[in-house]
Amino acid sequence: MGRRINHTENDVNSLARLMLAEAIGEGAEGMDMVGTVVANRVEADCEPDFRNLRNIRHAIYHEIPGTGIPHFEPVLNGALYTQRPTEEDLQRARNILNGHRNPRARMNLWFFNPSPGQAFRDPCTPTMPRSPMTQFDFAHRNHCFYVGVPGYCPEFYR
Repeated sequence: MGRRINHTENDVNSLARLMLAEAIGEGAEGMDMVGTVVANRVEADCEPDFRNLRNIRHAIYHEIPGTGIPHFEPVLNGALYTQRPTEEDLQRARNILNGHRNPRARMNLWFFNPSPGQAFRDPCTPTMPRSPMTQFDFAHRNHCFYVGVPGYCPEFYR
């Protein structure tokens, strides 16, 4: 369990849409992992990547420091805005916001799909692109998941 994140129904809807846009083909577990990473970023509150992300919408629309590029591809390419979550999708997002975390992704702050649009995932890289303070943790279907290097974000990795 993680901490509960204060939220509105708009936050629930935004998180459900992001989870769908990122991982709809990866089943409930993949969507749970994506939601867990987003919630972890709100919990982490560490420099330089995640300082002052006070709510889920901040985390969803947050940009990679110094680049002006959103962290999440669906924000950049607009796929976030085309999703229509079902009640099951909304409940999955509510669960995340109420403190549920996928156990496998509980310590992850990053993920990415190294081969969007391809039938098979390219190999995961040792570090997350554009995030040198990361190290590969595990892969789930199309996504690679990353944790911080030792010493990164002691506020989160206690």
